[in-house]
Amino acid sequence: MISSCSSLDVLKKTYQNLKPDSSNSFYVVQPGDSLWSIALKFNLDAELLIANNNLKNPYVIYPNQKLLFDGMRNNKKSFEQPEAIQWHHPLRGKPKPATKDDAWLVFKEPKGMPIHSINSGKVVVSGPDIPGYGNLVMISHSDGYLSLYAHCDKIFVQQGDEVIKGAMIAQLGNSEASYPMLRFQLRKNGKPIKGEKLNFLF
Repeated sequence: MISSCSSLDVLKKTYQNLKPDSSNSFYVVQPGDSLWSIALKFNLDAELLIANNNLKNPYVIYPNQKLLFDGMRNNKKSFEQPEAIQWHHPLRGKPKPATKDDAWLVFKEPKGMPIHSINSGKVVVSGPDIPGYGNLVMISHSDGYLSLYAHCDKIFVQQGDEVIKGAMIAQLGNSEASYPMLRFQLRKNGKPIKGEKLNFLF
């Protein structure tokens, strides 16, 4: 019984570390975390996360560091509505997504198909940096927009690169996926835009 209680205490402590504290509004950094993976996990704006914690470039974080979330959460709807911007389709030929849900469009297309940036911006993630997304490209655009291109094969851009609208950034692949696909997401101020809304952007 003592052993079981001890194990439960460890599990409880681990779980508490993995979520922001409701009273103190902070998160304890875990091994393998990055600012962008934390922002994705909690639907936060990474730029605000940086500013809120007075982090300096190159924004290094380390395990057991406490990141303050206080003041970053608000009562806005979970999904922002896209503005009237002329976006570039992420795939050649503008294929329709095979599936869509509340956060993602999934395109099941041949491996190697070129993937394009939907707008000009700065590459903030390039490669297998966030588990579950395979080779991931993440681009920060103006006005708080962030586009994600998951499960890529070859990637042609590096973190810090400035890309133009329509630039080829990667090839469609099946990294951390059971078949070739592009999982695409667009976020506004850290919050994902509904897949059904994305369908009409391009």
